[in-house]
Amino acid sequence: MSEGYGQILDREKYHKIISGMSNYRIDTFIRQAEAKEGDNKGIILAFVRGLHLSSLLTYAIRQLLDGSDLTANWGHILDENNEFCSRECDIIIHSKNIPLRQWDGDGAGGHIMDFRFIPYSAAKVVISCKSFLTTSAIEEDYCKDMLKYVERIWLFAECCGPKSDEKIEERAKEIGYENFWYLYKWNKAKNELTQTVEVWDNFVAEILKLRG
Repeated sequence: MSEGYGQILDREKYHKIISGMSNYRIDTFIRQAEAKEGDNKGIILAFVRGLHLSSLLTYAIRQLLDGSDLTANWGHILDENNEFCSRECDIIIHSKNIPLRQWDGDGAGGHIMDFRFIPYSAAKVVISCKSFLTTSAIEEDYCKDMLKYVERIWLFAECCGPKSDEKIEERAKEIGYENFWYLYKWNKAKNELTQTVEVWDNFVAEILKLRG
């Protein structure tokens, strides 16, 4: 990606997302609350934070694809016969001009849920979003199942260990994921965060390639 105002503006998205996610991992109060074994009352559960991450990424992807014939949504992919559907997809990048099938609110007071059912022919890329990712936590079965519905599957983590990114990427690609990205590296023992904006730059570049 070339330097300039375009890169600066795209990096704004990165800094907004990382600031919206990382405090919930490094904050002392939250770390102490989550460390209480067998008691998850009063804390934000990991799967909710995961929804937050995928939502923030979806909004960023929509902006990057604005003006093209592609967009991004949360949902399922329907098979070629509209008979069965895939596993849940955190983010599906797909063509815009498709039949609208969705689960949603009634429109009064705004959307509560916006979950789409995307035709097989319209799906381009699925992005699986993870929290703190290790090599052992990469979902092999998910990738294999999803390859029946879409050719390209990407993996995006909120964070990974300070020295684990290359091993995760290698393992992910062995399984069938096309790409792997993350927002930052986190040393859990020292509670140290390392931003990796260059990884975001690469992610943005791949999204922009989809525009054609």
